[in-house]
Amino acid sequence: MNAKNTDPYFLLFFCQNLFAQYTLNGNATRDACNEYTLTAAVNWQGGSVWNNIKIDLTQSFDFNFDVLLGSNNSPGADGIAFVLQPVSTSVGSSGGGMGYEGITPAVGVIIDTYENGNNNDPAFDHIAVQLNGDISHTTVNNIAGPVTALNGNDNIEDGNWHSLRIVWNASSKTLTAAVDGSLRLSVVKDFVTDVFSGDPFVYWGFTGATGGENNLQKFKIALNPAFNFSANQKRCINIPVTFYYSTISFTPIVKFYWDFGDGSPVDSVNLNPVHTYIAAGDYTVKQKVIGADGCEATNTKVVQIGSKPLANFGYSNPLCTGLNVQFTDSTLVAVGVPNQWNWIHNGTVWSNLQNPERVFTAGAQTIQLVTTSNAGCASDTAVKTILISPAPDVSFTFNDACKNIPVPFTATDNSGNVTDWKWTFGDGGMSNAKDTMYVYTAGGTFPVNLRAVAANGCITDLPPKNIKIYSTQAFAGNDTIIASGQPLQLQASGGVNYEWTPATGLNDPNIANPVALLTGTQTYTYTVRAYTPIGCESFDDITIQVYQAPEIYLPNAFTPNGDGLNDLYKGKPVGIREFKYLKIFNRFGQQVFYTTDFLNGWDGTFNGKQQNSGVYVVIASGIDYRGLVVERQGTVMLIR
Repeated sequence: MNAKNTDPYFLLFFCQNLFAQYTLNGNATRDACNEYTLTAAVNWQGGSVWNNIKIDLTQSFDFNFDVLLGSNNSPGADGIAFVLQPVSTSVGSSGGGMGYEGITPAVGVIIDTYENGNNNDPAFDHIAVQLNGDISHTTVNNIAGPVTALNGNDNIEDGNWHSLRIVWNASSKTLTAAVDGSLRLSVVKDFVTDVFSGDPFVYWGFTGATGGENNLQKFKIALNPAFNFSANQKRCINIPVTFYYSTISFTPIVKFYWDFGDGSPVDSVNLNPVHTYIAAGDYTVKQKVIGADGCEATNTKVVQIGSKPLANFGYSNPLCTGLNVQFTDSTLVAVGVPNQWNWIHNGTVWSNLQNPERVFTAGAQTIQLVTTSNAGCASDTAVKTILISPAPDVSFTFNDACKNIPVPFTATDNSGNVTDWKWTFGDGGMSNAKDTMYVYTAGGTFPVNLRAVAANGCITDLPPKNIKIYSTQAFAGNDTIIASGQPLQLQASGGVNYEWTPATGLNDPNIANPVALLTGTQTYTYTVRAYTPIGCESFDDITIQVYQAPEIYLPNAFTPNGDGLNDLYKGKPVGIREFKYLKIFNRFGQQVFYTTDFLNGWDGTFNGKQQNSGVYVVIASGIDYRGLVVERQGTVMLIR
């Protein structure tokens, strides 16, 4: 139905017949040349509008309409239907059947806005293809759908017009329905044979109805003038602009007019006119079309014609190797806004960002910028030359060192133009001297950085290098006592390497854990030197008392008077691997003290009470380093 026939006799005949082409029934009214109301927002209304001329289903058709389902979502009812039927131009009824129910034979594309449980309607506003006036979704007459009438939206009762496109492909026997440009239904069926008993000639029209709820329900025979531009169309002064005709119309368009809004003559000749604007600005373009049925419509759209951008840019300082140069666009456009940027260096576009940044090599660099506005208007090329200065060529050296020893740091200026230095030593310390000394007060690994600033303002930040600061804290172990001939494993810590002196009795004086084998009854003192590969050293001593044979020495008196001297009674195990117990009894045989820890001594009390001065019996037991049981018994005098 979108084909054009420009024969004047055909158009005259077509127009004369179209004015009387529609029959209105029930509550239906004609509101404008191509606009019809099926029901007002009143309960229990019904209306139908039929085209009086039958169409031939052996021929394909492509019908475009606009439909309005009202603005009452809940309550709101009932819906409309696009119908093909050969019965007459007077059918249709009110109520939940939408004016379509009971028409047979028929094909209906229904847009249902009310949930009728007896028809198994979904809760959402839906579209479906139903045969023979049957609106139930549970019978064989439901051949497509139901699906939401709007793609992604449950409600079409939104007070807005929505496009409805019905297409019949006669060769493939395919019927499709699209709403707002989105395909909603597609069904393949031979309607002529299966529904209309071989008769291809049918009326087409719309039906609609309300019941206990209502809505204003309308349709328009599509007459929607429209135009667009190609994707690469530039809309700029002094550049030809092509307007592409994209009108959607049910009937052929017999006349069209273009008013370009700049005072130029109206164009009624070119379907896709080309027009050149000589001044930038916003122009109201009016596109008027007249259909073969005498209906007319106007599309008004503001078209912006852009001016030529004036490209310009700035850049950050200092301009140095190794540093990003930040470019800042400052393009001016009288009409429109810049939305494309081409930054060019050495003939190559290197960025399309508005404000890019880049590192350059030393020397003169030519930068170009071409900007394009949202209307596609391109600027002349802005050109600037910048001079990139070399950053300082520096290096630095140091060696690993010891804690609390001054460490020399040396910088080398290979460019000869450094004016400022900044060392950071990784522990919070800093220096601004070229060559410097620094003392670390703790051991560990620290990142050392050097920043050099040249006279031209260029900066070199060298990547950090780690320095290892060695720290020793020698510990030879706790003083101890052993039995004569008992092997003793020493264990030093706090360094990397170790040296024990004297070497007497040691199996290896140059390891952390030598074995000492000492005899006799005397005291030995060893000094351990803990040091690092670069010589950082510290010292510590351990004293070893040697007694004859494994023994548990039991003192014979103690004075628990709180003076800090000899207040606790303890056994002294020598060469004892495991101390089993220490027991103390009074003269009545009553046990007044017991412990399995030889470091835990008796304070002269029992059950919280001080015991009287006198003699007490002591028994101790343990296992020596050879695995033999050692038991000792004696007496102790408690003196107060």
